[in-house]
Amino acid sequence: MSAPKDIFYSLPEIWDFCLEKIYDKNEYVAGLEELFRSRGVTKQSLILDAGCGSGFPSINLIERGYRIIATDKSSEMVRQTQLNAQKRNVSIEAYNIMWANLSKQFGPVFDLVYCRGNSLVYAASWEQNWIVPDRSREEIVKAIQNFWKILKPGGQIYIDITDKSEKPHKEDIGTVETERGRISIVWEITHDAKNRIRTWTITLISLKTGEQKRYSSYSYLLPHIELMDLFKDAGFGHIDQYVPVRGEKSYSVFIARK
Repeated sequence: MSAPKDIFYSLPEIWDFCLEKIYDKNEYVAGLEELFRSRGVTKQSLILDAGCGSGFPSINLIERGYRIIATDKSSEMVRQTQLNAQKRNVSIEAYNIMWANLSKQFGPVFDLVYCRGNSLVYAASWEQNWIVPDRSREEIVKAIQNFWKILKPGGQIYIDITDKSEKPHKEDIGTVETERGRISIVWEITHDAKNRIRTWTITLISLKTGEQKRYSSYSYLLPHIELMDLFKDAGFGHIDQYVPVRGEKSYSVFIARK
């Protein structure tokens, strides 16, 4: 029996597929709007998406009248954001900027910065097939310091990371329709607690041809207590842990104020 052939999709395309399975997008965007209202964030506020990925939820929020600038360290993700915005006839400012360089590009002008989708822990390892944990932690520290610098006094940072109850597991998250036919998505999470490495492996399987492809991404395994310490070290004051956001079922949300 011959081995299955490879099927290729870019990481931005794969993330778009996953978003369709792990979020009820309308519910989550509505949940964000509820959170914004409760935190004094209005449609006149200036918001930075520091890790825009493929454009969700920033495109959706711009459609609802919010002022958002999108950034990502990945040029491919920025391109996907621009393509997805164009498909929906949405005008979006999207820039390829490293988190460590944000304060070189922006002054303290933002009312809110959000870094969501468990993005922070990939500060030095996204789109790479390796990770150096100490280097990743250094970049996470620089990122949080830069978030503090570009916020107005009283501005807020929203960061989410994996829930502390997450265990290594394998999960079939369902199927999605693509331009090349229907595919099944299976992902597997492993933890190397000693070396502080979390591995997220996605396997895509074409239901039409049997072709498949595995993609592995490595991130820093960041304990919640360590994130709290990093907020404090960067100068953030009041920090709220485990903030409930309607529609957010995958990650734990932390919000800190400058």
